[in-house]
Amino acid sequence: MFNLKKAFKGLLAVSLVAASIFVMNPVSKAADTIKYGDVNNDGVVDSIDYAALKAYLLGKGTITNLAAADTNFDKTVDAIDYANLKKFLLGAITLPVGNPPITGKVVALTFDDGPDVTLTPKVLDKLDKYHVPATFMMIGQKINDSTASVIKRIITSGSEIGNHSWAYDSMGGMSYSAIKKSVDDTTAAIIKYSGTTPKFFRAPNLNTGGSMFDAIDLTFVQGVTCNDWVQSTTAQQRADAILAGARDGAIFLMHDVQPLPHPTPEALDIIIPKLQSQGYTFVTLSDLFKIKGVALSPTDSKIYTYLP
Repeated sequence: MFNLKKAFKGLLAVSLVAASIFVMNPVSKAADTIKYGDVNNDGVVDSIDYAALKAYLLGKGTITNLAAADTNFDKTVDAIDYANLKKFLLGAITLPVGNPPITGKVVALTFDDGPDVTLTPKVLDKLDKYHVPATFMMIGQKINDSTASVIKRIITSGSEIGNHSWAYDSMGGMSYSAIKKSVDDTTAAIIKYSGTTPKFFRAPNLNTGGSMFDAIDLTFVQGVTCNDWVQSTTAQQRADAILAGARDGAIFLMHDVQPLPHPTPEALDIIIPKLQSQGYTFVTLSDLFKIKGVALSPTDSKIYTYLP
């Protein structure tokens, strides 16, 4: 069995005390850009990151930005990444700034009906476990001071936020002004609490029509569903439905928030490793559209479940 503590003895020649004398290396905080080594996401790669990564690998702490810890792009965070961070702090190597190119098959996980301070973190824990991002389609009236910490965690983990209306009212028969207010108020709340502007909209109950495409200046998405709003569906049944609909360019529609029992987090333990073993990479909706070369066109009346 791999012994992390023994690995550290071979990989590390200095202690955290020695690490405290390392020169701080500022890294610019460009939007949507990974600063490798900046595991606490403060814009600086320094001995604090070094200490945090060691604690994480020993199971004694957490880190804010898992993506930034994967310094060799192998989709795992381990003692090799820790050694790379040490070398960087000693000036022996440089660490990249930016996002590694994504090739091969790509899919996007999306989660509806949050945020929730209890249920959303259960999904985030699974995403962190497998080092994958997602897009959270949020209900505006749930975005407030009480859920601010969850929203911050979503953004710092490399995931993104989309718009799922203000109150989850079916909108096909609503007036233009009512539709616009629902969506615009939700966008304003997302901007206030996340510092990001949503690019995507998912209609409540997937109900579209009327003046929605005129009133909503966002790209519409649906997705492969798995009946995870039905309490009786098991984790395996949910996973089977997603896997059956998986293909390159797929959007998966799941829920971080539903009444209990809600085994969607457990379904992710089946879905993510299975698709990764088949060569799929999980990305946000923004990255899926970018990789597939599909322009964001809110006025074209299209609703996307698969991207070509």
